[in-house]
Amino acid sequence: MPWRIAVMLRSAWHSPVRPARTAPLALSVLAAVWLLALGTGALPAGPPAGLAPSVLFSARTSEQHPLSLLLSLVWAPDLPAYLGATAATAALGILAETRLGTRRFALAVVVTHLAALIGALVLGTAVAPLFPRWSATFGSASLGGPTLGMLGAMLAATAGMGPLWRRRLRIMGVLLPLTLVLYNGALMSVALLLAALAGLAAGPLLLGRHAHRPAAPSIRESRVLVALVCAAAAVGPALAALSPHATGPFAVLGILFTSVEGATPDAVRAACKPGGVVRRCAEAQLQARAGAGGLVMSCLPTVLLLVLADGLRRGRRFAWAGTIVVQLALALLSVHTFLTFLRHRADGELATLLAGARPERIIADLVVPALQPVVIVVLLVLVRRLFVLRAAPGTYRTIGLHTAGALVGSGTLYVGLGLVVARQFSPGATLPTLLADFPQRLLPIAATLHVYPGFLPSDSAAIILYEWIGIAFWAVVAGLLLRSFRSVRRTGDDADRDRARSIASVEGRGSMTWMGLWPGNSYWFDGSSYVPYRVISGVALTLAGPVGPAADTGRALRGFSEYCHTQGWIPCFYSVTGKVADLLPRGYRRLQVAEETVLDLDGLAFTGKRFQDVRTALNQARKNGVHNEWVDPVQTPPVILDQVRSISEEWVADKSLPEMGFTLGGIDELRDPAVRCSVIINDGRTVHAVASWLPIHDGGRVTGWTLDFMRRRGSGFKHSIEVLIAQAALDLQAEGRTELSLSGAPLARSGSEDADGDPGDALDRMLGVVSRTLEPVYGFRSLFAFKAKFGPRYVPLYLCFEDPATLPAIGQAITRAYAPDVGAADVWRLLVTGPRRRGRTAPGPAPASLPVRASGPVPAPAPPLRERDPSPTRSGGPKE
Repeated sequence: MPWRIAVMLRSAWHSPVRPARTAPLALSVLAAVWLLALGTGALPAGPPAGLAPSVLFSARTSEQHPLSLLLSLVWAPDLPAYLGATAATAALGILAETRLGTRRFALAVVVTHLAALIGALVLGTAVAPLFPRWSATFGSASLGGPTLGMLGAMLAATAGMGPLWRRRLRIMGVLLPLTLVLYNGALMSVALLLAALAGLAAGPLLLGRHAHRPAAPSIRESRVLVALVCAAAAVGPALAALSPHATGPFAVLGILFTSVEGATPDAVRAACKPGGVVRRCAEAQLQARAGAGGLVMSCLPTVLLLVLADGLRRGRRFAWAGTIVVQLALALLSVHTFLTFLRHRADGELATLLAGARPERIIADLVVPALQPVVIVVLLVLVRRLFVLRAAPGTYRTIGLHTAGALVGSGTLYVGLGLVVARQFSPGATLPTLLADFPQRLLPIAATLHVYPGFLPSDSAAIILYEWIGIAFWAVVAGLLLRSFRSVRRTGDDADRDRARSIASVEGRGSMTWMGLWPGNSYWFDGSSYVPYRVISGVALTLAGPVGPAADTGRALRGFSEYCHTQGWIPCFYSVTGKVADLLPRGYRRLQVAEETVLDLDGLAFTGKRFQDVRTALNQARKNGVHNEWVDPVQTPPVILDQVRSISEEWVADKSLPEMGFTLGGIDELRDPAVRCSVIINDGRTVHAVASWLPIHDGGRVTGWTLDFMRRRGSGFKHSIEVLIAQAALDLQAEGRTELSLSGAPLARSGSEDADGDPGDALDRMLGVVSRTLEPVYGFRSLFAFKAKFGPRYVPLYLCFEDPATLPAIGQAITRAYAPDVGAADVWRLLVTGPRRRGRTAPGPAPASLPVRASGPVPAPAPPLRERDPSPTRSGGPKE
């Protein structure tokens, strides 16, 4: 939804006519709301007293003014309600009308609005016996505005959406209002929930045969759903505590977090009056001293459960067990707290209070609050099969050691600084009292209210130490847990790499197949096929498609996708061809990110006007006594290898950013005996340029080669790169090879092509910014223009993904794959100072080791550049 809303709002900004055509009713309703508000003086405090009962819904006046059920659609009770209606119409209404059509949208808005208001009346009556205070608040509130109808229409429109967004919109559209109902209980929250449910019921009826059948959620989506439910249960009590008039069924749980009963100055004086109970006086002072830090500590269970919810989202067994433990502890704590709370409220024995209480009040005050954690525990037990993933070996041992270190460090800091400011405590702190008090600093207030305090802080330094030492400790623990949820078990080892290499040597038809054998990759096997991948920030980033028999490609794609979902990873197929993208499971989207440049060697001849620059370079090479030579890194004399390393080091030193990786090889990759190396060398054995070539296999034999890296000496022969590529093509043609891949220039983008039309524009703009930033350093665009002079064939390459919402994570994973050592300081230096330029004796573009593989869609062939040498000094594998 965020992508779709962003696209629609962007279109509305650039073309005001388009929304008026696609959503005329939504915009008309919004205009009517504001015109009526201005015309009747309803801003900022709502309609005048004489008009309000007729145009606003209220449980007290609905019988005398039945038309208020409908008129409340275009009036609101106050300025915040008007602003909320505007936001709901812009974010939900326009999109809903576009999906449903104007007539069905109008029907959905009216039906869900009326259903929400009438349902609120019925619900208020139904819950009165069990929750009389909650039911009473329904009669004192007024509702109005199109927000209810817009939410209902949006959820009705989800019936025609694909399974991914249908499920997500429905979860959020129901879960958020449900949380507000349970813990806040306001009439608006109840109406929103009822409008959402009415929209879900109306959607299939409105769309008829156009409605999609419900689909079973995947493992990943099921984990997200459970994590959202647990997060809502964690946030709810804090929400109730922060709402001054919370009356929902679970609103009493807010006491677990604030425990502010008797915390006012008057209550403190009353508790500490002569003849009062000393313990109650101390408790009142403790609550009064809670401060901002105490309030944060009171929300410790919420923070801990939210951290564990992130682990649930990733399918971690530790998070599953930790959530159960915390929820059971909350259930026990709620029973203890409310028993004590009722005892204090009754100002007498609990038995006396319960003896005169009605059974339904006992259930509402005692059973319901303790029931919520139990329900969460039961849910987790039922879905335990979803949470089977474990962290890498030694992860939790490391966490335990770091936690112990943080505990000792925070305790030492508390005692040491406490002794320094001992006079700022009342009574003065001592070593024994500080040691005894430190465990209480690590617990929320609700757990320490009935522990007699040894002292209380009385000045600023002591207050900060007293309130925030526990927060600092738990912040460290939360950070350690979040980090542990990102750790994965590495599956790649030497045995897996050897197995993958044996398959690639027979079925490695792709130009990027050999790059998947480089260090850093893991391998997923499916019979005689495998998929190379690396997991970065929860994204399983593959390199091209599966390697193996062509007939098994579809099965391998489906199997690897399901494997990623089981592991809690986001599958991302990077730089795959259109044929591979067509075989992906339903629901995958594709975004063109590159065009590979390929020379077909059959019949290749550098003749004609289009190859004039190539022939000129070859002629100049013969005149200057330089030629292409194939060398074996193992048997080549050290003097040649030293020059190759020197050229590489020259290129690296010239860059403002570190050398890239992932699909960009370097000198280290020349150690592979299957990789070939060619150099441009003169009669004096001076190396002017160097390139490496990766094999392409088909049926167990080498049918072609892929250009990996290419670097030129800064003061060397001007046309060395043209000669290196052209002569290599002719030599390989003579050997009987059929294909020579020059790959594509990363980030040399001319546009974006997205089969679904959603995220392409946004990602294209992002890649454009990155391309312009890095162009002075790596020369991606000039590299692509340079390769056009060889007349290559262009093969589109795609990035395939399931969920547009995961694109930021995918972009981060690709960035870290290519440049894991690039930090914020490197980027800032590049933006502020620009690339370093070391002295060169020859004109030309960026130095000779530019990556040449796919990272962005490439422009159409550019005309040869004759004014200066555009030869890039490097080429490499598929990039982003």
